[in-house]
Order: sequence, then C-alpha cells, then structure tokens
Amino acid sequence: FFMPSQKEVNKFIKSQKSIQFYKKVQKAFSDVLLKMSNEDYKKITKNLILMILHEGALGQVMHFPPIKSKFKILQITFPKKIPIDVLRFVLAHELGHVKQNRNWEEEDDMRLEENADKTAEEWGFPKTKKISRWIKDHEA
Repeated sequence: FFMPSQKEVNKFIKSQKSIQFYKKVQKAFSDVLLKMSNEDYKKITKNLILMILHEGALGQVMHFPPIKSKFKILQITFPKKIPIDVLRFVLAHELGHVKQNRNWEEEDDMRLEENADKTAEEWGFPKTKKISRWIKDHEA
C-alpha cells in the first residue's frame, strides 16, 4: 500500500503551531504518520488540530482559521523526559482514536481503547511491556 511522503508529513507538522518548538514531538509525529497508509493519513489529518503542551504548562491558547466541516482536536501533555518509543506509541494510539471518527460512549467499555492500541500496532508501534510500565508509572 502507499504511504504519505515525507514532504506531505512535513507540511502537516509545520501547519501545527502547538508543536513548532517541540523537536522531539515533531520527530515522533513524523515517525508515526509516515507508517500509515495514504487512506489513514488523509482521514486522520483532515481538519485535525493538535493541542500539545509540555509538562509544566498549565494552559495554552491557539487561534484557528474558520473550518467549514467537522474537525478533531488531539490534546497531549508530554513530560520532557518521555522516552521516544513511549511518545510514538501514545501519538499512534491517539491517532487511532482519530481514525475511529467518534467519541467514546459508555457501552463501548474498553473496546475503543483496545482498537486504538491495535491500530497503533498495525502502524508499527505496539504497546510493549516497557511502554505499559512507563505509562503506568507516570499516570496522574
């Protein structure tokens, strides 16, 4: 299957002002987006807005141009010392939720979480024991 080009991915990353100063986050996003099919990439990045805060930031304001159709916001607060493999998995998992194209409902139980993990794994970012342990140790 066809995957997005580095040029397409760079253009999307550059369009996301909340990550303009976070080189590690830009790299992880690039790594994840480049592993997707063109179909997934187009579906996920269409009208996607990233709200990325570094650890210690309590808030952030972003101004957006008018959008005429449904849009999605992906919010992540990342610790400065997050390992790159954990960051890649978290981003792939959250982009898996974007691919689901809907919000969680109570009757979903853990199905959407499991599906997002499966999508991340399909893109090459499995939730390893090491990643699970790091996430568990750093949950609020």
